Amino acid sequence: MRAALRSAGVALIAGLVLALLGGVAAGQDDPLLLQAFSGFLKTRNIQFDLVPDLYDGGYARISLHAKDADLGGMLVDEVWFKLVGVSLDVAALQQGRLRVLDYRDTAFHGRVSIKRLQEYFLAANAFKDIRLWSDGASLFGEGTVPFNGMAIRVWLKGHFSVRGTKEIFLHVENMRINGFPLFSPIIRIMESQVNPVMSQKNWPVTFKIRSLQMTTDGFFLSSQPDALAPCSICVWLDGTTSKP
Repeated sequence: MRAALRSAGVALIAGLVLALLGGVAAGQDDPLLLQAFSGFLKTRNIQFDLVPDLYDGGYARISLHAKDADLGGMLVDEVWFKLVGVSLDVAALQQGRLRVLDYRDTAFHGRVSIKRLQEYFLAANAFKDIRLWSDGASLFGEGTVPFNGMAIRVWLKGHFSVRGTKEIFLHVENMRINGFPLFSPIIRIMESQVNPVMSQKNWPVTFKIRSLQMTTDGFFLSSQPDALAPCSICVWLDGTTSKP
């Protein structure tokens, strides 16, 4: 009887602790965490769902949803991150920096529109003007490139792909300059000057990108095997789920 009461008491205390953690964390802003992730993602349009651990800088889970983020130069409309069993450097947080000491697992899901892709190419100063479109499999573009005081018209067809699990590359299948096709070796040289279009080399934490799927509106990239499947980490505080 005494053992049963002791077990029940332990279970009750554990339940109260978990309930307290969940109740305090869900939906609340953490100013230091917001500042740190804002520096990483170059946006303050971020929502958190946090489950802190029992020590400073520790979180059982960090889920976030950011809009209009900058991932190493790649502009994205929306991105979802999930970090499990994560330990953050408290001193770095107090300085507004995100430094991840350890984590058990991560997940990632992002949406990039045609509009954002156009902004990306214009920001790189490669094009004076550009128009992009997609048929759901390939990316097409035409625009003007300044060269030695001349305006050169460029047309291209290509697609994005994941190399390894941490980088995104643009592969140009066909390219024309003022209507004349370029030979493959020249295209490969031009590719090398822009690739990778997204790299996690300098990120404070890395995510496995297992799939990238083009759509007529842009593309999705995800830790899931199928980027167009319903997003498993995008369930948010109001119960809605992002669905491509």
